[in-house]
This record gives sequence, structure tokens and C-alpha cells, in this order.
Amino acid sequence: MSTEESTAWPESPQRSLLETFRLCGGELQRFLARRLGCPDTAADLVQETFVRLAQLPPAQQPDNPRAFLFRVAANLAVDHQRRLRYAARYEVWDEAGIETADERPSAEAEVLSKEQVGRLHRAIAELPPKCRDVFILHKFHHLSYADVAKRLGITKSTVVKHMIKALDYCRRRVEEEPL
Repeated sequence: MSTEESTAWPESPQRSLLETFRLCGGELQRFLARRLGCPDTAADLVQETFVRLAQLPPAQQPDNPRAFLFRVAANLAVDHQRRLRYAARYEVWDEAGIETADERPSAEAEVLSKEQVGRLHRAIAELPPKCRDVFILHKFHHLSYADVAKRLGITKSTVVKHMIKALDYCRRRVEEEPL
């Protein structure tokens, strides 16, 4: 641990999960990338970890936020690996010609989905310009954080901060806007 990291890390057990996430985000992404062998998947799971932490009620703050953060991320990695194994197992069955149920959504589900997409589009449009550019380049153009940083002339850590801000804002707006 560098001197800078040790001085930036407050010893308060009351430190919020989101502050812990801000301080440990890069370390968490490296941890997941080593575990999964895929930096892009690791980046996605870091974002999912943030979303899970942001949804945790303040009354449920853990005693050790850093350990909790890494446990949530590790559990998400395990879930991801299970989904991959499950998909690989049943992909063979589909190729064998076994009939599957109609997976098309109902008309009601389609309408609700379109409304939710509309709310998300409005939320994205409300983001500050640089934050919106980062979000669109990463989520819609599928650029890595490094590529987004290079294209916009900002640091990778700034890209991560913009993504955290954009994801949090969009989640809140989509949840709070009435149907």
C-alpha cells in the first residue's frame, strides 16, 4: 500500500459503503479481472457491485465496509460464472432441436419495457454532457474505459467516476419517475 493510499483511507468504522467503493474501486476491478480473466466483465461486475451497494438501506451499513464490498463483488463473480456454466450446458440441448417455450414477452411486458426505456432515455439526456458522453461511449458503443478515456482526453479514473455518477443518476430517475 502506498503512502498516498494509507493517508487517503480514514480509519472510521462508520465510513459509508459508497465512500469505500470510491477508494477501493480500482483495486476491486483488478481483483475481479484476476478472478474472471476478463477486464470487461470485471468492469461490468464493479458497476453491478456499485448498484447493489447504492440500493442498500443506510440502516444496514456493515461494520467492515471494505470486506463487505469485496464479498459482494466475489459473490457476483461466482453468480456470473454459474450463469456461464448453465448457459453452456443448455446451449447443447437447444442445438439438438429440443423444443423450447415461446420466449416472446407479452404485450403488457412490451409496453412496460418501452416505457422504462423512455424513462432511461430521458435520464441519459439529463446527464451533464461529459458524463453523458462517457456513458454512451461505454454502454452503447461498447468502448472500454481505457478507450473512452483516450477518446475524450480524460483519465480512466475520471471515466469510472462519470460512470458511477451516470449509473446512479439513471437508476434513481428510472425508479422515481411514475409509469
